[in-house]
Amino acid sequence: MKKTGKVLGSGGWCRWLMVFALIGSLVTAQAAELKLEIVLIWGSNEAKSPDPKHKPLTGEMAKRLSKVFKWKHYFEVSKINETIPNRGSKKIRVSPKCDIEVTELEGASVEVKLYGEGKLINKSVKQLSKGEYFVLAGDDKDETAWFIMITLLEEKR
Repeated sequence: MKKTGKVLGSGGWCRWLMVFALIGSLVTAQAAELKLEIVLIWGSNEAKSPDPKHKPLTGEMAKRLSKVFKWKHYFEVSKINETIPNRGSKKIRVSPKCDIEVTELEGASVEVKLYGEGKLINKSVKQLSKGEYFVLAGDDKDETAWFIMITLLEEKR
């Protein structure tokens, strides 16, 4: 009896298997990334920032800061949306003098390393969930302060 079906050689199956594996890994990697919003804020008792690029902070973030900290006015210095790879790390420039490195840990936790002028200043670990803020803060000159607020934009799938 004669066979009429065409049989792929082992090389053909391997190629298809590699294509499906690649597609599967790309879909998994995209779904597992952390999407974060990082906001650098300057706090002061002065009603106006000396830097005209700073925007007065309003809304929920300003209310939360005012409840906890002593400053009367808060200004947005920069706002960045970043994606952190699944179980990976990413170094992010927040300002010319400040960088953070965010590492996704097990569960819903992240480790954030704060660098000032290239030197490690602080390392913190916190669980992140959508709508909550992770705040790093420090004093600055002239009775002012800076804050870095990190929030999760989307829950991981």
